[in-house]
Amino acid sequence: MTTLPTERVRDGSEPAPPVTETVHWDLTYDIHLGATWGRFMAGLIDQKILATSCAVCGRVSVPPQAYCESCFEPTDDWIELPTEGVVEAYTVAQLGFTGGPKPPYAIAGIRLDGASTLLMHWLSGIDLSAAESTSDLVSRRVRAVWAPNRTGHILDIAHFVPVD
Repeated sequence: MTTLPTERVRDGSEPAPPVTETVHWDLTYDIHLGATWGRFMAGLIDQKILATSCAVCGRVSVPPQAYCESCFEPTDDWIELPTEGVVEAYTVAQLGFTGGPKPPYAIAGIRLDGASTLLMHWLSGIDLSAAESTSDLVSRRVRAVWAPNRTGHILDIAHFVPVD
């Protein structure tokens, strides 16, 4: 059994347990994409955002899913979505990580035109240093910016920028 420290602090009370712990992960790993995500990533090489559409309920999923997350039917219908959509949720990160963008940076849930689901990706072209600049991000139209050299990776979409 693990017990908390019982050493008393100056005022006679017991110290509070720690609330945070520093953890460092530097991981390299391979992910098996499977046929569905493999086709999605291959489409990115050609600057195409592919989605699956459920023939039963009409749900359009991007990233694509082999089975509909609403009615659990196979999703064999593929469509190409436009590269523009609307920000529905976002967060601004103040700390960076190896391989990530320089902070502060924004990650957004973007509903591409015609999609039922959100695609999570980086936002760029926004001044994140001022709080008022982020207040109007929800409902903002954005478009994909393609990486110059695409290899079948989610970062073939370099980021999304506001549509002016």
